[in-house]
Amino acid sequence: MKKLPQIVKYAIASGGSWVIDNGFFLLFKTLLAARLGAGADAVCTALARAISSFFNFNCNNRLVFENRGSYGKALVKYYCLAVPQMLVSAGLLTLVDRLLGVTEPTLSTLVKIVVDALLFIASYFIQKAWVFKKDPAEKE
Repeated sequence: MKKLPQIVKYAIASGGSWVIDNGFFLLFKTLLAARLGAGADAVCTALARAISSFFNFNCNNRLVFENRGSYGKALVKYYCLAVPQMLVSAGLLTLVDRLLGVTEPTLSTLVKIVVDALLFIASYFIQKAWVFKKDPAEKE
């Protein structure tokens, strides 16, 4: 994986996180939906996202950006980006759906894909420039 371009490694790590996120969502939904009732989607989403985002952070930290700095500082910065990114995703999806009058789940999913693709690109550059910023004294 060393020789792959950084953006490709980032995409692979993100794809793996997506699989983990959806897999755990399905698992939690299957195990907890009856007990949680109306709050099942929110709780299952939060639990799955906590697991997948931690996996994603660790992949990005070591494999994608090869961070040699403080693990803890990078972790805090990562979640300072990840939480607002999730809220922006939900907010933009709601806004675009309302502006376009989207009511069909399939169309809403397509809007989400576009919104999240744009955020994926923005997140890559923010992580590179801020979360996992290399110390100028560090040699490549």
